[in-house]
Amino acid sequence: MAKKDADRAKQQARERVVASEAAWADADRLIGDELAALATRGVTPACTAGCAHCCRQEIVTARAEAEAVAEWIKRSWDEPRIDAFRGKLRDWLRWYREDYPKLIAAGVTRSVAFYEHGLQCVALVDNACSLYAARPLTCRTLYVSSSPDACRQETDPQFAKDVTFVPVHALVRVVEPVHLRIRAVVEKQGADYMATAHLLPEWLAHLLRVEDQPWRTTPPLFDKL
Repeated sequence: MAKKDADRAKQQARERVVASEAAWADADRLIGDELAALATRGVTPACTAGCAHCCRQEIVTARAEAEAVAEWIKRSWDEPRIDAFRGKLRDWLRWYREDYPKLIAAGVTRSVAFYEHGLQCVALVDNACSLYAARPLTCRTLYVSSSPDACRQETDPQFAKDVTFVPVHALVRVVEPVHLRIRAVVEKQGADYMATAHLLPEWLAHLLRVEDQPWRTTPPLFDKL
């Protein structure tokens, strides 16, 4: 029975990975089409290579997509590179467990704690995403048409205080049906999709065998906004 359960769990995980990878491919196509349509109306994203302000925020990911990210890493990177990445995950967990709670207790908001005091996304290398081909839908749909400096925290000296922050919401809208397909696969398996949401580094630490379920010893995800 134990082997049967293990085999079933592996099959379900594979279904989630396949669904996520298919969703990413469809999302890229839909986003490309929408960006082209928006360009005809004069709406052009200001995001450029090397701009990583959004990577200094909390990146929440459901298990299905995190599993697909982890599978991509295992396929694409050699073991020394994965080991180095595990080291970055350990550093991130230390910050989240030790420094982050102190900041919150001192009255610092979550967004400022992550942006100004936290470690950048573990996937960043020289302000470029090392997981770009396998980035979650949250990252794929986050574009702005305003100045990138409007994406900074207000505490940042370079924050564009006179510029209105304008996200390209249309991309989230066109990708929503794709996102719901992943959710449908998870819920068909009998799981609560929203309950599988954790910060991406927590999931990767679990899936890449840094720690088993590290979120059990880290601050609650929505403890204080």
